[in-house]
Formats: sequence, structure tokens, C-alpha cells
Amino acid sequence: MFYTVKDVSEKTSLTPYTIRYYLKEGLFPFIERDSNGTRLFCDTDIETLYMIECMKHCGMTIREIKQYIQWLAEGDQNIDKCLNLFQKKKQDLEEKMKLLAECQEAVDYKVWYYETAKKAGTISVHDSMPADEIPATMSAIRSRMKHVTRLTNC
Repeated sequence: MFYTVKDVSEKTSLTPYTIRYYLKEGLFPFIERDSNGTRLFCDTDIETLYMIECMKHCGMTIREIKQYIQWLAEGDQNIDKCLNLFQKKKQDLEEKMKLLAECQEAVDYKVWYYETAKKAGTISVHDSMPADEIPATMSAIRSRMKHVTRLTNC
């Protein structure tokens, strides 16, 4: 089965503009056309769109994605290049996820902090709050925040 840009847009929630941009950038070098010149996408092309979106969300540039697609088109001789590319992206994502988890903890702490302050009517409530009234998870986060400088990036 074949799909037009409009069909693909409806199936993927990508805008026609985005799909045409990917086409213009050469991310679909083998896309078929009908006798009227209309681009025809197949299911494999839609899977490729999904992968392109994932790669973009991983922080890959259009240039990197285009290079990857070129390696795929060239065949098995590029297995190592593809593997290295995704191993590097996997490592980058793991580091980013760890940082985001630390930032999430800081945000969780701040939500608790301001909810508590709102109930008390003042942020100074924390100055006199006995340690046993601070939830253990918030106390642990608070302690880590004092010792982890990476959290200043949040």
C-alpha cells in the first residue's frame, strides 16, 4: 500500500511541512513517485519516519541522520559505523537521563518545599521545621542537592 504526504501526515501526526523538509534534506533518497509526480510512501518509509523522529529526539542532527541513511544504503560494510553511532547516542542518552533524574528530584523537592510553605503561609516554615517532620525522601534529596554541583544545571 502507498501513501501520499497528506496520508503520512495523518498517520504520523507530523506536519506535511516536516515530511517535505525531510524529503528536501535527502532523508528519503529512494521515495517512489506516481505518474503525476506525487510522492508515494510505503510502510517501510513510515517506519523510517518513526526512526528519524526518534533520532532527532536523541539529539541527532539532520546531517547525522542523513549520514546514517547513506550508510544504510551502502550496505553491510557500514555495520561498524552504524553500531558506533548508536552506541555513542546510547551513552549520551544514559548520561542525559541520569541528569534529568537528578533534576526531577530537585523539582520534586521544590514542589514539596512550596506546598509546605503555602500551607504554613510562609517559606520560613522550613527554617524551624524539625528534622523528623521532613519526609525522608525530601531530606535525602535536600542533602544530595547540597553535595551535587551538577544540579545547578537544572
